[in-house]
Amino acid sequence: MPPRPRARLFTHSPVTGIQREGDGWRLSTPRGSVVADRVVLATNAYAQDSWNQARQHFFAGYYMQVASRPLSGAAADAILPERQGAWDTRTVLSSIRRDAAGRLVLGSLGRGEGRPRAYLKRWADRIAGHYFPELGPVEWECTWSGRVAFTPDHTLRLFEPLPGIVAACGYNGRGVTTGTVVGEGFAEYLSRGDDSLLPLPLKSYRAIRGRGLWSAAYESGFSLYHLGQCLRLVN
Repeated sequence: MPPRPRARLFTHSPVTGIQREGDGWRLSTPRGSVVADRVVLATNAYAQDSWNQARQHFFAGYYMQVASRPLSGAAADAILPERQGAWDTRTVLSSIRRDAAGRLVLGSLGRGEGRPRAYLKRWADRIAGHYFPELGPVEWECTWSGRVAFTPDHTLRLFEPLPGIVAACGYNGRGVTTGTVVGEGFAEYLSRGDDSLLPLPLKSYRAIRGRGLWSAAYESGFSLYHLGQCLRLVN
């Protein structure tokens, strides 16, 4: 069996620009540059630089998480005892999991930063009480949010903005599984140069117009739904 090719990984090296050089592309970073025959734009919801054309093909949303202090006792041990992750595919998705320390971690679409702590606590109390009434009062420790890349038709986009550059964006909250499949497809494509090995064909897409309005509309909808949960108007 021939030896596998080796790769070098450079961390903390954000790309600040890209330009054509010969038959390849030069990618500049604050500490140097590299030249590559092919480039993959895999920044998804974190594509923010003006040179990154992937940012024109999604509008940003958020996913918030609220974590309790580590829990113990029979009622806590009965929650996802094998540490599976669980999703509730209600109108606004929500998630439940336990971390290695035993915390209960609740999540849902929408932004947590900037929200009053009382609002987040009320929401988390409502969700925990709905699923695990036997648990009793829970002390919530922290909250954070991550970015989600949405598309108007909720469909992933694989495209080639320029020759030798391929991009993927718009996992619409399904990036863990779908992103793994896309990553494997990109690896095959880069090593063999055959785009038929990608999980979806490369297509041409128009840039999404009014991305800020799309983001604001989605965030407003998530906020109203969570408010309805806090007021017990929806489950």
